Amino acid sequence: MLLVLDLLPPRTCRPPLSPRRRILYGRRKGTVLILFAVMLIALMGMLAFAIDVGVTIHHRASLQNAADASALAAADVLERGQLFVNETVVRTVAQQYFALNRPEATPNVQLGRWNPVTRDFTPGTASPLTVNAVRVWVEWPYSSYFGKVLGHETYRSRAEAIAIGGRDIAGPRDIVLMIDQTAALLTPRPDQYAPGEDAPADYPQNAKRALKEAAEQFITDVLTDYPDDRIGISGFADQTGSEAELTNAAATLRDVFDISRADALIFSHQKYLDEAGGRYPGAPPRLGLALDGDSQGQVGGRQIATGGNSRGDAKKVLILVSDGSSENDPDPRSVAVQLAAAGFHIHTITVGASSALMRQLVVGDGRNYVIPTPSSSPSVSYAQMRQAFQAAFDQIAGKQSPPPKLVK
Repeated sequence: MLLVLDLLPPRTCRPPLSPRRRILYGRRKGTVLILFAVMLIALMGMLAFAIDVGVTIHHRASLQNAADASALAAADVLERGQLFVNETVVRTVAQQYFALNRPEATPNVQLGRWNPVTRDFTPGTASPLTVNAVRVWVEWPYSSYFGKVLGHETYRSRAEAIAIGGRDIAGPRDIVLMIDQTAALLTPRPDQYAPGEDAPADYPQNAKRALKEAAEQFITDVLTDYPDDRIGISGFADQTGSEAELTNAAATLRDVFDISRADALIFSHQKYLDEAGGRYPGAPPRLGLALDGDSQGQVGGRQIATGGNSRGDAKKVLILVSDGSSENDPDPRSVAVQLAAAGFHIHTITVGASSALMRQLVVGDGRNYVIPTPSSSPSVSYAQMRQAFQAAFDQIAGKQSPPPKLVK
C-alpha cells in the first residue's frame, strides 16, 4: 500500500476585518491623495523658483555684458582738452553699443574721474583734464514667469561697468622723466656692444641704451607735436637730483644722455663699477624719494614739476623708470597717494620682471608698462627692449591712445 504524504503547510484563512479596521483602511487612501496634492504645490513652487532664478541670471549676465561693451567703447573715444570733454560723442557711442546688446533697456552714462588708489569714481566734467573714465549703469525690470504663483509679479536686474581711457588733445603738460641710476638697469649683458662700436665712445646694448634711444625719440615727438609741453629729467638711486629742469628745448634735454659729458648719466656698466656709481652711488634705490624729495631736502619729480619753470595750469605727469626694488624711506605708496591728491599723474615703466610695487604707484591717468630684459626673459633681444620702451613712450606722449580698460 502506497502512502502519500502531504508536505504542504496547512491552509490558513485570513480572519475577516472588523468594522473598525475597515474604516481605518479606507481612510489611508484619502491620505495619499492629500499628500500628493501638497507635494504638487511644493514642486510647482520649486519649479517657479528654478525658472525665475535662471531667467534672472540670464538677464543679469546679458545686462553686464552690454554695460561692459558700452563703457569700453565710450572710453575708447573719450578726448579731454584744456577747456572741454567730448561728452556728447562719448554718451552717443555708449548708448549705441549698449543698444546692440540690449535694445530694450536704456543705460545711464556718466563721465568722471576714476581714482586707482582709492578705487572710486567721482562723476563730473568740471575739470576736463582730470576726466579719465566712463561709468555705465542700468536697472531693468522684467516680468516673472512662475514667480507669480508666489506673489512675485516682477524682478529687477542691475549692472554697472566703469572703464578708463581717453587721451589728451590739448596741453600743456609738465612732464618729469625719473631714471633709476642703480646697476639694475645696466645688467645683464653689461658691456655688449653693437658691431663697430666700443667703449668709451658708445653705449653698450643694455636696457639703459634702449631707454636712452627711446627717451630721445620721446623728447622729439612730444615737443614737436605738443610745443606747449615741457619736460624735465631727474636721476636717482638712494639719493635724487635734477638732471634738467622743465624746458621745451629738445637739444638741452637730449644732451643729458650724451655719454661724452663729464657729468653725464652713467650708462656703461664698467664705468658704473669703476666710479662706484658716479653721482648716484647708493643702492637699492628709494622710489619714494625719487617721486618727492622734500622729506630729505632733495629734488625729486615733484620738485621739478612744481619748480620755477612749471605752470599752474599744466597737467603734472611723472614717469618713473626702475626695476621696482626700493627702500621704504619714505614709503613710495604713501608718496603716490599724496601726489594723487595733489592732482599728479604717475606712469611707471618696469624694467625686467613685473613689479607689484610699480603697479601700485600708478595714479591718475598713469599706466604701468613692463620692459622685458634678458634677466626676466633670457631670449629677449636688444631690438625687442628698444621696441618695448618706444611703445610705452609713444602711449605716454599721446601718439597712441592707451587701450580702454575695465576697472569695475
